[in-house]
Amino acid sequence: MEAPQSQEDMIRYCSEVDGPKLANMLEGGLTPILSPTLLKHLGYTGLAAYPLTLLSASIKAMNSALDLIKAGKDTESLILSFDQLQNEVGFNDYYSNLDKYKNLL
Repeated sequence: MEAPQSQEDMIRYCSEVDGPKLANMLEGGLTPILSPTLLKHLGYTGLAAYPLTLLSASIKAMNSALDLIKAGKDTESLILSFDQLQNEVGFNDYYSNLDKYKNLL
């Protein structure tokens, strides 16, 4: 169902249509943004997608960092440590497997 506009619409859809359901939680859209727990309670048994949440949050964080940089202020409170950054992007896993792949060359 495209863009149910209320929890009542969502409950009716889940109760009347068989199969897994996708809840598309799009900020600024017509459907109310609900938690995964509440969606499950309403009958969404498939997947909940929040397609713009991370993109929007990351742009907001980047703009905040750029504002601090432009003002010549410290960005330390906004960023990960270098070790955390390496872990998050997978460098540590890459480096731990590097020798295994070097032997293939």
